[in-house]
Amino acid sequence: MKRASIRAATALLCAASLACASTPPPPVTPDPEPPVADNPAPKPDDSVVSAESGKDPKGADKTSDPSSADPTTADGQTPDGQPADPNNPDAPAQGQQSPSQGGMGQRAESAVEGLIIGTVLGGQVAGAYGAAVGAAVFGLYGLITGDVPFDTGKGKGSQPGPKSGQGSADQQLETEIEEELSRQEALEKEIEDELRRQEELLDNLDKQENADKAIRTEQERRLEIEQADELAAPKRPFERDIPDSIFDRERRRVGDTEKFVKTLDADRDGRPEIEIVFDDAKGIRESRSEDTNYDGLLDTQNVYKGDKVVSRTEDTNYDGQVDTRITYDANEVATKKDVDTNYDGKDDAFFTYEDGTLAYEQRDLDNNGQIDRRVEYERRSRVRDMEDTDGNAQWDVWTYYDASAKPSRIEKDTNADGTADVWEYYEGPDAAQMLIVKRDEDLDKDGSVDISSYYDKGKLSRKEVLNPNALN
Repeated sequence: MKRASIRAATALLCAASLACASTPPPPVTPDPEPPVADNPAPKPDDSVVSAESGKDPKGADKTSDPSSADPTTADGQTPDGQPADPNNPDAPAQGQQSPSQGGMGQRAESAVEGLIIGTVLGGQVAGAYGAAVGAAVFGLYGLITGDVPFDTGKGKGSQPGPKSGQGSADQQLETEIEEELSRQEALEKEIEDELRRQEELLDNLDKQENADKAIRTEQERRLEIEQADELAAPKRPFERDIPDSIFDRERRRVGDTEKFVKTLDADRDGRPEIEIVFDDAKGIRESRSEDTNYDGLLDTQNVYKGDKVVSRTEDTNYDGQVDTRITYDANEVATKKDVDTNYDGKDDAFFTYEDGTLAYEQRDLDNNGQIDRRVEYERRSRVRDMEDTDGNAQWDVWTYYDASAKPSRIEKDTNADGTADVWEYYEGPDAAQMLIVKRDEDLDKDGSVDISSYYDKGKLSRKEVLNPNALN
């Protein structure tokens, strides 16, 4: 489309130039013959040359002699400086090209040269579209003014025009040219502004696309580290890759020793989002703290030994107090995690990991500082749940789970001697719909079942006494 526009502009200007250059000169009307009188004068003597006939006495035609031709000069004047046509002093002599015709040819040539210059300059500035606009502007300028753009020498456009009385017309023409050029300049400026706006829009789109890509990449990396599997041991925490050049550096006292500290305050509010502390003597990284929610408080900290993360603390509710502590092994896989689930400043849930998976968890349900529940896992499945329901620091309820993690049996110690004396059995389609089907009791605490109770759809249907003596 752009190339077609250039060709059309070029063809239009060339046609205009050729039309101007090939305009035929106006026809010259010959002077009328003088009227012949009805009674001609007597024929003069042959020795006298007739002014009307232009012949000498021998009958020779004096007009055929160059020296006797019409005594007008090439500039349309007689030898004595008088114009050939006294009624039209500005008219050229017969056969001479008029100044207007020569000027139109000059304008045609200037238009062609202006077209070429405009095409080259416009193409360099704005590509094919600029070439079309440049060709039209500079070609039109050359066609109207007869000057070649940027031609500072005395070229064809600098030749003086015909001396005529059309000064006001020339001034009007120059005014129209200036107005047209002003309109063209305004149009070019609008085009340049639009192109610049489009470039800025494309740049913004590219930046947004790159930012979205970086966010997606970071989320993928974070998901690889922060598994959805609650039984998997946490791995080394995710750390954003940030260029080292944007950090501020200083030496300051941390605790009892001076440390080398790098900080990043991206929003320049005086509260860094990242703080990395180095051992000033050894030059090794000791810790890295981050403000993950940008509230001005550092809510996570990784502690390093060499280049390995050995521990991590987190403030997950952003109240300024640590509520999660994680310990990592040499492979940067968690072995222990302690959590303050009710944010009272005391840890109440404790998770222990073995071989990258949860081995058991213990909880302080009544927040008295004493463990009263323990859940054990084998092969990534819960197998037993133990509780201290009376707070005497002894387990008195044991819940056992089958291979599908459904509670199949519950044992109870009703006399606080540390030994189970009640056994309940459950069945059901899932863990939320388990119903008791049987209950055995050791009434005399000798370790054997004395009474068995049977249930149908969770309701007692019958009892069986195995040891009547135990009823006394």
